[in-house]
Amino acid sequence: MVDVRMVTGVLESARGTVTQANAAQCLFAIIDVAKGIDADITERARIAAERDGEVARIHAASKGLRDYLDLVFEERRELHRGFFARLDKAIEDRDPVTIQACVTGIVEVTKHSPLNDIMKLRSVWAEPNAAIEI
Repeated sequence: MVDVRMVTGVLESARGTVTQANAAQCLFAIIDVAKGIDADITERARIAAERDGEVARIHAASKGLRDYLDLVFEERRELHRGFFARLDKAIEDRDPVTIQACVTGIVEVTKHSPLNDIMKLRSVWAEPNAAIEI
């Protein structure tokens, strides 16, 4: 970072007297200010690049989770519909064995959340080069 007091002191000492030494000091002061500005710009660019990388990582993780949940819940939706359709038919047919099997199936499916495996997914997402297949 540029020492503003040093630059101000150089500029104030150069007022009124124009010598080669004063001109050189002013030039070096300008160069120091430019270097400081360049360092600040570089740091801002580095921070922005890190931010963009993290945002991209969040978007990728978000998309992966959405895809996973869409797939799992779609499969479950079809499974539930099938169970309930068979249950309705079994009730209509007065088939206690099928009714019991359908109710048992529905209970078993609802016991298991698709999010039970989320910790496994989390560890995969923590690895920046991991390939996630759904």
